[in-house]
Amino acid sequence: MINSDARRQLQDMGLDIKAIAEHQDHVLRQISSHSPRVFPIFDTCRLDNGGIRRLPETLVHSDVSLPVVAFVPAAGASSRYLAPLVPLMAALRASDAHQCADALDALTTDGYLNCPLPTSVLELVAYLENSRDVVPGDLASRVLAEIDAPKALYPAVLDGATFLSIKRMEHDALDNLAGEVYICPPGRVSEFLERAEASCSSRPVRCYEQGASLATTRFESDVRVALDSSGHVSMVPGGHGSLLRLLPRVAEDFKGARGVFIRNIDNVAGVSTAATEAANSFLRAFNWTLAQMDEIRRSIEVDDPVNAGVTAKRILDFWGITVISSEPVLTTLMIKLFHVNPGDVETRLFDLCRRPLVLMGQVPNTARDVGGTCVFTEIDGVRQKLCLEVPHATDADKKKFLEDPSKATHFNPVFVAAEIPSEASLKNWDNHPFWLVAKKSWQGRDTYYQESILYEMLGSSHYANVIFVEVPRLVFNPHKTLKDAGSKTLKTWT
Repeated sequence: MINSDARRQLQDMGLDIKAIAEHQDHVLRQISSHSPRVFPIFDTCRLDNGGIRRLPETLVHSDVSLPVVAFVPAAGASSRYLAPLVPLMAALRASDAHQCADALDALTTDGYLNCPLPTSVLELVAYLENSRDVVPGDLASRVLAEIDAPKALYPAVLDGATFLSIKRMEHDALDNLAGEVYICPPGRVSEFLERAEASCSSRPVRCYEQGASLATTRFESDVRVALDSSGHVSMVPGGHGSLLRLLPRVAEDFKGARGVFIRNIDNVAGVSTAATEAANSFLRAFNWTLAQMDEIRRSIEVDDPVNAGVTAKRILDFWGITVISSEPVLTTLMIKLFHVNPGDVETRLFDLCRRPLVLMGQVPNTARDVGGTCVFTEIDGVRQKLCLEVPHATDADKKKFLEDPSKATHFNPVFVAAEIPSEASLKNWDNHPFWLVAKKSWQGRDTYYQESILYEMLGSSHYANVIFVEVPRLVFNPHKTLKDAGSKTLKTWT
């Protein structure tokens, strides 16, 4: 269904033709069915049913230190965050002094000038307070460039520290991180790296481009590849799920790295003792559990089921799970901690033990949160648990489960620690079901494209050995609008 000209362009751009064809099929199925893909909810994961575990009060310190690298998706645009500035940007582009003044008056009235803003915007405010002439071209250009910057490079506090610099500060306070990786937009690797290295952090840092190999394309309503007015294929990011392909690169760049620690760039936790200890405790639990899973894998390789069982029992004890003496311990580990039923086939049990380990930190729901949660579901006939995003729930399940804080007791996730998968494990995600079809207006018409959902992919017991873990609410401070920062300064987070 992809014609020869579009195919040639896609190849020249470095896009994966096979993946694009799969995305096209998904778009076709959704448009044809007039309904999105949904996963039924049988129950939510909670503390009272074992779907969520508490971190042990006394964490076991492992003699083995398995290096973990911070991995931060930071390529996202700031369009939603900066929506109030859109009229000002339009006025600047039109070189309309009156519109600029009106836009500035509206920002003042609505309180947005008390929020973190780029230096150039503050200069613009000062200029317009003293003159109603057309804004000088160099100032207008700087304002537009800074407002169009990725959110990671945007001020998060009034004194100018960016989301990127604050995230580096948070990582620097943690124990035993081997380094940091930031995913940045195409063409901005050098800028990101320069800004990251200018931050006060001792951690080695890398910046990876979210380029063509992680992208997809838009499709028309008839599912043809969408072309712009010049006949060129339009490339669009394929969602954070595509970032899984970068994980082997982390292991190459940071020798010996075994896992990644994922946090959103706009979730500001700061470096208070409580926030830092929450992250350290979470990572210690991941490190210790991964070391035990390594021991189980080694025991399986040398045909030592006794040691494998002893180690599995140690993990279950750590996570507060009682073992009935008549139950095979490895099977209990899979069923009661990872919520996967291995059946009676021993080889499947051993294969399950080799899957990547993932810990996902969930914060308690305040009863005001609206969003996804971790659930027990069924996907393609397989019962499993899943870090569910809202668009994948039916309207009935949203009402019955997600909107009821007594059932949706926790909120999707703040921390993720994931074992770096082997190439073989990575291939298991090739045809994953955790995608959404986005419908967006583009060049005056409706177009569609597929986005893969990272936290569903990592948070599925179909592909990984997942543990949902409660973490303190204080580590959840997302900045989704300008006013989320209010009058906060960097001192607020230190």
